[in-house]
Amino acid sequence: MLQSFRIVLIPQCSCCGTAVTGDDSKELLVTERFLAPDLQKRLTAAGWEISPGDRKVNRGPTDPIGGDSLRCPACVAQAKRAADRFRARLAAPRVKTVDMTDRLGEGWKLVQRVGDADTKTWLVEYKGSVRGLVRRYKRVDGTWSTGWEALLAGEAGFVRHDATAAGSWSDRSSFLWSSRDLAAWGIAHQPSFHAPNPAWAGRSKRRK
Repeated sequence: MLQSFRIVLIPQCSCCGTAVTGDDSKELLVTERFLAPDLQKRLTAAGWEISPGDRKVNRGPTDPIGGDSLRCPACVAQAKRAADRFRARLAAPRVKTVDMTDRLGEGWKLVQRVGDADTKTWLVEYKGSVRGLVRRYKRVDGTWSTGWEALLAGEAGFVRHDATAAGSWSDRSSFLWSSRDLAAWGIAHQPSFHAPNPAWAGRSKRRK
């Protein structure tokens, strides 16, 4: 027996939401989250980036998990520029290094390169490999907060890593950490939201 309704999907960029269009410049409609080979070929030629999904994980058209993932040409270019900036940052000379073995474990260091002090930024390194960065948060009015951001390193640059409940700077902020070293700990160990602070951090935190 046929279903009375069927689901129609519009493939779009996973970053900005730009929709895929057909030859008539209208949004393209598909019936599943896996693109046909000819459509994949057309999009790739147009500069789209496609990450293949996994049919073993996907449970049907309504399931958002496991389907193909797309990035439009503009977002691909933006990611490339971010990666270029990341490589340029790593090419800058080191000016300050802090050994974090006692707090993060053997091999972990905080490093500042030329220009990082001006933005109150530290790269978090593990045995010479950059795993992320921590920085004081700058408000829209240009003033500095006492809270710290933690950003994980990835292929497209840095992605914000939210604070834990115990390590957050404020009950009203999900992403600011209460100290530089706690933010670095978040990068190094990626704790769950309800994880307690490490012993060296103490229990107190600022609440707003």
